[in-house]
Amino acid sequence: MPKETFHNLPASKQQKLVDRFLREFSIHRYDDASISAVLKDLGIAKGSFYQYFESKLALFLYLQGICGTQKAKYVMQVKREDFPDFWQYFRKLYEEGIQFDQQHPLMSNFLHQIIHHIHSPTIKKLYDTWLDQIMAALTAWVQHEVDLGLFRKDIAVKSMAFFLFKITTSIMEYMRLIYGLEVEENIKKGLPVYADENGATLMKAVDEYILLLQSTFDKQ
Repeated sequence: MPKETFHNLPASKQQKLVDRFLREFSIHRYDDASISAVLKDLGIAKGSFYQYFESKLALFLYLQGICGTQKAKYVMQVKREDFPDFWQYFRKLYEEGIQFDQQHPLMSNFLHQIIHHIHSPTIKKLYDTWLDQIMAALTAWVQHEVDLGLFRKDIAVKSMAFFLFKITTSIMEYMRLIYGLEVEENIKKGLPVYADENGATLMKAVDEYILLLQSTFDKQ
């Protein structure tokens, strides 16, 4: 977490540091991201960094926290009880994710790239923790649908949760192979991850995924 000296900086300087470091971690893996290069680019002495953050990891966690909090403002307003079935709710979450991506491209770039940092031993431990949290949330989702009588009961809830996780994390590769969407190029250019007609390609892929998932998950 930031030190008090960081919070004492003018808001404009804080934002400049945050934006530049979001960019650095979006285009480089954790171990290759350079604190020195960013500070040099901003004309800030390297010693000043350690007045703001204890370490590179503390900075990374801070960025992850503020990006996650901002995205949560979009997706947390979507309530399951407002939809007649899980898949309409599922689709709306993606629509909100696109809004976040369009309005906060640097944050979206950073969050999208987190999975590529797991080859660093330090980040791998954090990723394992995040994965446990994601799986717990997905398991609760699936259990809720089973309890409502909407999802089938003949497959273990955790198995369905894991399948849902793997399917959703594969969607980027699906869009690259099937639709030719070059997400990595968008990120290198500092564009929204889904920089095509406001996420039209993503939503087309989501709709196709839903058709496949419904036949697998829904109670017949």
